[in-house]
Amino acid sequence: MNELPLKHEKFINLGQHLSPAYIRIGGTSADCLIFNKQMQQSYSKKILSPVDGQDITNFTISGIDLIAIYEFTMKSKLQMIFDLNVLLRNSDGSWNNTNAQEIITFAKNHDMKLDWQLGNEPNSFKHVFNVTISATELAKDYDCLRQLLDEAGYIRSILVGPEVNHVGDTDHMGEQYAKTFLESQKKIVNYVTWHQYYLNGREAKIQDFVNPVTFNYLPMQIKIMEDFITASKKNVSMWLSETSTAFGGGAPELSDRFVAGFLWLDKLGYSASTGLNVVTRQSLFGGNYAMVSPDLTPNPDWWISVVYKQLVSEKVLKLVTPNNYGHVRLYAHCTSQQALIDGVPAITIYGMNIDKVAVQINIPMLTIQPSKILKILFYSLTADHLQSSYIKLNDEILKLRPNGNLPQFRPRILEPTNPIILPPYSMVFMVIHGIEVPACSTKMYSQMQ
Repeated sequence: MNELPLKHEKFINLGQHLSPAYIRIGGTSADCLIFNKQMQQSYSKKILSPVDGQDITNFTISGIDLIAIYEFTMKSKLQMIFDLNVLLRNSDGSWNNTNAQEIITFAKNHDMKLDWQLGNEPNSFKHVFNVTISATELAKDYDCLRQLLDEAGYIRSILVGPEVNHVGDTDHMGEQYAKTFLESQKKIVNYVTWHQYYLNGREAKIQDFVNPVTFNYLPMQIKIMEDFITASKKNVSMWLSETSTAFGGGAPELSDRFVAGFLWLDKLGYSASTGLNVVTRQSLFGGNYAMVSPDLTPNPDWWISVVYKQLVSEKVLKLVTPNNYGHVRLYAHCTSQQALIDGVPAITIYGMNIDKVAVQINIPMLTIQPSKILKILFYSLTADHLQSSYIKLNDEILKLRPNGNLPQFRPRILEPTNPIILPPYSMVFMVIHGIEVPACSTKMYSQMQ
């Protein structure tokens, strides 16, 4: 807690530029969390944080800490999700919710508008804590928490879970746990949540970050998770509630560098294309995968996220491409309202070229409606080398202005009749104005909003 720059104006400003967004206060520390030192717990071994290696065996926060976190989220215009400790158990094995009730009551008394989780990666408790909580038991705990929240006045707060990991492994451990959890619940969670990483942070190599095989792991995981949710016969959507390139705190000098942006942007695009509408990035601050460095300089993935939010709306379009599983990967959305010219509908096609050579792409709709195209605004994100801490937009290094405001994102104007070239190792956003896509009409867009 002492290392979080929660009251630093620059950090608050960096959070604001990502708004609207959720900020999740959770992770392994949540399963060691004691609020206000009211209770004690102990484990058979020391628990080290995967982010910074600190001993979090008994992780305590005070009311002052909770207020500080909440004030940061409010000033940053973010919505906070708080992960409660499920490993506080009674002698009969049931969840001891006394400490959770203290947190909920404290939060309500301070008018905190929060959403909630319970536990972190419960299917891995045996490995991390030498404790086992079955999916059936966790479902009971979630039902109990939902009742506690409703009684405390958090009726409208969402509750998400079960926060499983290891989805897509050969033993199907994560998705099976989630299926049983859903089947056992009386009061269904608002969203099914799971965690996703491509690589082991201690073993990952730079080549892994630009290898299509790595990228194609996510589509398999999403599909298998969808299948298990369907098999549970519960009608509930999923969130990717914790995700980054590499687990174990990230890969040093890779997960917070330019090269990590390809997996991040592809994850945003592919997840949206499957209807998975919340993706929570690990982490905002701390570890080798941080979006913000210790000196509060935004890392490349922070910039990618900001550009994405500036140019891409929540309205997803189907983009027919010959092969979106190789080195060129593209996605399409209606353009965000703030990026429209005079409110005229537009579409944003975005994606990447993870090859070492430039690639020419063809967008069929440009040849079908060439006379109607007003202009194509082209934004190319590149770097001098893959492990760069800086990122360039159309060859200019992205930096905040001295007052903390975003710089002007200057596009290149492309002619619709000319070929579109994606530079080597680049991410691109193309805002196409003047194209007729009914789903992006002003009327349809306002209904979606």
